[in-house]
Amino acid sequence: MRKAIQLCVALFFSTVSIGWGQTKIQILSSDITDITKGKSNSRTYYLRGNVGLKQDVAYMYCDSAVLRQPENTFEAYGNVRIIQSDTVRINGKELYYSGDERVFTIKKDVVLTTPSSRLATTVLRYDRNNATAYYLTRSTLERNTLRLTSDVGSYNTDVDLVKLRGDVVAVDSSFLMNTDTLLYYPERNVYDFAGPTTMIRDSTTLFCQQGTYEADQTLLRLEGGASMISPGQFIKASTLTYNLKANSGELKGQGLVADTAQGFVLEGEHIEYIKSPVFVDAYYPVYYRQDMDGDTLYSKGDTLHIREDSLGYKNVVLRDNTQFFSADFQGISPNFNYSEGKEELALYPSPTLWSDKNQFASDSAALTLQEERLDSLFMVGTVRIASQTDDSTFFDQTTGKYLRGYFVDGQLQTIRLDGNAQNFLHNVNDGKAVGLNNSTCSWLQLNFEEGTVNRIRMAKDVQATYRPIDGGPQWLEGCKPNFELRPEKIHLRP
Repeated sequence: MRKAIQLCVALFFSTVSIGWGQTKIQILSSDITDITKGKSNSRTYYLRGNVGLKQDVAYMYCDSAVLRQPENTFEAYGNVRIIQSDTVRINGKELYYSGDERVFTIKKDVVLTTPSSRLATTVLRYDRNNATAYYLTRSTLERNTLRLTSDVGSYNTDVDLVKLRGDVVAVDSSFLMNTDTLLYYPERNVYDFAGPTTMIRDSTTLFCQQGTYEADQTLLRLEGGASMISPGQFIKASTLTYNLKANSGELKGQGLVADTAQGFVLEGEHIEYIKSPVFVDAYYPVYYRQDMDGDTLYSKGDTLHIREDSLGYKNVVLRDNTQFFSADFQGISPNFNYSEGKEELALYPSPTLWSDKNQFASDSAALTLQEERLDSLFMVGTVRIASQTDDSTFFDQTTGKYLRGYFVDGQLQTIRLDGNAQNFLHNVNDGKAVGLNNSTCSWLQLNFEEGTVNRIRMAKDVQATYRPIDGGPQWLEGCKPNFELRPEKIHLRP
């Protein structure tokens, strides 16, 4: 008799359509069924024991349920299970379902599973119209090695899209991420974050405001300001595209790369960077700092190119409007080329250099180093030297064609000038210039002490005249000093 009653109930529901053109609900099974009639032909069905219900492709099972018609709702209790299209399964302890709206709320020990994921929460609202699960309590979604925990979230099981908000924690075998807003696309393994985010991968820590992480390609696309810290490296920019596996990327807007292993800091508005072997293209304006045996070389230009050779030495090319500063030497030049392997800095064309009270100018120049300390200076093509005397109004001046200079402990010690050398040397008494020696020769040598010329030696075809100072300074061609153009360290930092 009971089976006959169940069969009649099932047949009854198979002939009833439920509002909004929805497919009809069927009672698939129930050990005990009680029916109570109400006003306006309403009915309440009390189902107990092995209860099964179905609406189109959704199957719902529980220990007991209350089905109400024509409201087309039911509550389910105990061992609640839902199977949606054979791909989504949801378990819990209590369920409320609106058949017209095709939306249910399930509570207590809720677990949603798909072929590739598992979601655990306490309260879940599932909208069958868009195949989306919503949860408003702290919950955890697991997929392969990934574990996503958040305060609020939604999971669209059709298009495989996860939206999370509020103290979001993503833990994977390769990284840890903390953010407050996250969109995750499981099929593509892509993360979009739209709030303050911290990410740790291997020994790299990332901070940003918004961006995308393509995990399979280890590719970051970050905006709104980002920074990265790893052993021996610090990177930041307004916009950063970076491949974590290849350690290479592109920085735009207030970009900075600090590589302590290579001993340089680079800042520019647009930087293309590869960590190893070092490869840099940077664009206007560009600031570059290089450690030099306890000193730092500061430089600036419009464009910068760095290449590392097979032996691990860098070649640094700084072009257009370049300036540089070190404690011992400063200069300006259209182009600046530093070869780490040769320990040589080439400046061309028409550079101007300063050291202590001396200014040097020529068609081209090269500074060589030894163990990252200044060792020698070479200048060719119309060399001009101006050296400030104790009377700051007057300058000793020297011209020639070729110059070779030497440094001791970073200080200019001697220079030799060859090729039609000419020299203006002032006699100074009590801090005031009183006379001028005008000399010409084939070559001359200047010795320096604490940055000031203290000895001059001239040889071959020497001609000299002397006269008292009877007016203002006189200048050899091209020797008028421009100390106001001398770069300062403060101007070579952004």
